[in-house]
Amino acid sequence: MDTPIPAETPASVLQAFFVASAMEAVILLMIMAYSPLYLHQHFHASYLEASMGAALPALMTFAGSMLWGQLSRRLSLVTLGVIGLAGYLGLGSGAILSNSAWSYIAFTASATIFSSALAPAALASLTVGGGNMGGRLATRLRWQSAGWMVSGLFGGWLFDLTPRSFPWLLFALGVAACVPLALLWRQRRHVVPVVAVPSASRISGTGPARGHLLVVVSAVVLPFFLAYAGNEGFFTNFGIYLHAIGVSSEWVGWSSAISTAGGWLLASRIGRWSDHYGGRTILTGVFSLYGLVYLVMALIHLPLVSIVAFSLPLYPLLNIGVQRAGVEDIPAHLHGAIMGWINGASGLATFAGTTLLGALEDHQGPQAAPWGAFALVACALILSLSVRPRNPSRSHAGMR
Repeated sequence: MDTPIPAETPASVLQAFFVASAMEAVILLMIMAYSPLYLHQHFHASYLEASMGAALPALMTFAGSMLWGQLSRRLSLVTLGVIGLAGYLGLGSGAILSNSAWSYIAFTASATIFSSALAPAALASLTVGGGNMGGRLATRLRWQSAGWMVSGLFGGWLFDLTPRSFPWLLFALGVAACVPLALLWRQRRHVVPVVAVPSASRISGTGPARGHLLVVVSAVVLPFFLAYAGNEGFFTNFGIYLHAIGVSSEWVGWSSAISTAGGWLLASRIGRWSDHYGGRTILTGVFSLYGLVYLVMALIHLPLVSIVAFSLPLYPLLNIGVQRAGVEDIPAHLHGAIMGWINGASGLATFAGTTLLGALEDHQGPQAAPWGAFALVACALILSLSVRPRNPSRSHAGMR
């Protein structure tokens, strides 16, 4: 029996996913940046317990992304997008009902299982059609960047309004996510054309697809996992780190907004770079830059140095690089699955990095966080330089 794959996604669906990606960015930045600080300040949670406010939802992102990535071969991408946005509405609703640190963590982690359906669906919709793939990924990143900038500019101020402003803010964002949900719901009856591919290329088989996926996991996903663990582990504890060196919590959002603004300006160029040089080259470069940033922060504990270093627009390189690299050596019908792997790896890495750096802060103090992030990124760089793709002569031009 042949396995169907979607042809190029219609423009109306892509636009709905772009809007959904912007809303997702707003919500995720608030959760990742401010959940640990909220739990620490409002419920007096320990550093490690507070870090679970970001770490456990991230772990559920791993589980959910793997599940939804596999189901992308059975359910339409539109259906997965609707499930994901409904999950964010549930997340916001659960946040206002929480009356303890662990009830907040339980509510948000449970909802994240469903909200994690959005990213694999959106990314697969951008890559299955071939063509100017880097350009489409860059467009999505610019929509995300707009969401990150809004959240970064106003998130710290809104967070400090009242002791209970944060969960109500999450609820309001969940309600706002109904706008892109409605856009996707209007497309629910749309049938995407399918193309049959040989069953030997199935993900569960022993054909060429299995070898392609092994290459992606070893050469792309594992290095990305390590780097993302260091980056997100530090970011989710950035509020605590800034507090320890005497910087106002508003700078968590402001530095993110500065970084995102730079990324928004560079996104189109990064998309062209990824199509020209390939995603793996972009990844190796950004691993090197992240390592330098965390080393500088580890050696120099000055507020201005930390703010400037963390405001550099490096994330777009990591984001577009891994998405582009992930699909360079696999057939189109597996794009949903590999995007589930990548999004799942980001969730598991956030859990691992946040937990590891939270424990490190408990034992060594917040100033040790940059050293932990540097160690993880350095391992990612070493692995990316050591593992080579099975077919290094493969031209990137064919993917343009």
